[in-house]
Amino acid sequence: MKLFGVNPLALRLPEILGVGVMSLCLFVVVSRRSSAAYGLIAMLLPLVTHVFYYATEARPYGLVLGCAALSLLCWQSAADDRRRVLSVVGLAVSLAAALASHYYAVFLFVPLAAGEIARSVVRRRLDPSMWIAFALATLPLWVFLPLIQAGRGLGATFWARPRWFDTVTFYQNLLGLTASGGIFLFIGILVLLTTYALIRSSIGVEPKPGATFRIPVPEVVAALGYLAIPALAVLLAKMATGAFTDRYALTAVLGLALIIPWGAYLILDGRATLGLALAAVLFFWFVAKDGIEPAMTQRRQLGALQDTLAFLRTAAPDDAPLIIASPHIFFELSYYAPPRLASRLVYLTDTAASMRYFKTDTVELGLQEFRRWIPMSVEDYRSYVRAHPRFLLYGDTGAWVWLLPELMAKGARLQLVAVTGSLRLFLVDTAPESSDRASARPEKAEPWPSR
Repeated sequence: MKLFGVNPLALRLPEILGVGVMSLCLFVVVSRRSSAAYGLIAMLLPLVTHVFYYATEARPYGLVLGCAALSLLCWQSAADDRRRVLSVVGLAVSLAAALASHYYAVFLFVPLAAGEIARSVVRRRLDPSMWIAFALATLPLWVFLPLIQAGRGLGATFWARPRWFDTVTFYQNLLGLTASGGIFLFIGILVLLTTYALIRSSIGVEPKPGATFRIPVPEVVAALGYLAIPALAVLLAKMATGAFTDRYALTAVLGLALIIPWGAYLILDGRATLGLALAAVLFFWFVAKDGIEPAMTQRRQLGALQDTLAFLRTAAPDDAPLIIASPHIFFELSYYAPPRLASRLVYLTDTAASMRYFKTDTVELGLQEFRRWIPMSVEDYRSYVRAHPRFLLYGDTGAWVWLLPELMAKGARLQLVAVTGSLRLFLVDTAPESSDRASARPEKAEPWPSR
């Protein structure tokens, strides 16, 4: 942001570059063991999964994916003695960068370490420089250990509690929510068949006459290790952290992007025409899924946002604070609303109320911390209501919206001021019932008493 300013592109640039680096690294890794046509399949395959979404979301997952694929490329290059010193340094730096971006990137060590163990068995000797690189890459974990330990106390009330079945649903969601069962079954069978072919090739069983293609056993082990990351992440979440959601294990896509192209190369006897045909199918799928469809969705979302802003500008008086019930909508409006409207927006937090309604206080704790660092109006619910018994409230439904049912449970009086479709604006009166109640409520149809 120092370079490019605060804008949507600058906020997402690290993730855009990260996913781009991931695709390029996968192309090189797979091409080295097959051909450029099948490298294109590896390059495109993650882009037709849910992974591509994180190239456009300003979270660290796109950056982690780029670092993960770069570490794989460096490990493969070091094993092949390609620019050995640079490759070993790149391995350590890329793993450390991934770990500094997200703690669950620690699972990237598993496939590479497993592959390196297999390599040591095949070579019958250790490669000390590889293990030194792994050890140095863990430095961010030790630097941030106090913060990790402090955060473990939040695991009991985290919003995304782990379930043993999450490993299966991870792959269903990764491959697409529509017809996920069929896609999941098809990909599962394909992975099993191609893994079988890869293992036979890697150990030299019935090689094709004159064939030079053979996947090294360590790389097959590493590919399977990436596929195991969701199961390992769920296990850690169950045993220690108490937190798991699909995006924590996105690097498992590297396993699919290795096994499927290599297996296809074996099954199709390395025919470049068929490889290019498969790559073309993936490319057009990518254009339709991540080009045409999102563009239409974004236009609808932008229109809805503009409708909301227009509604609030006309329905809410200029001199009244405006409480936003949904934390997600509060963030969105705080960023996109004109300064005059954004300055009036307030979000109320209450961890106890959130626990009562949702059994989690993650969002509330996060917002309470954000107000120390971000210039947005985040206020304590009880303190605010005592100081402002009457206020305007926008929104009555949505994720993590506890405010409206809490107000109703406490006997607050709500007057519907304006409604347009699903957009609702309320005037809330929390003043106790008394003989002068009439003076505590607007006598006119105005949404806010005139000065």
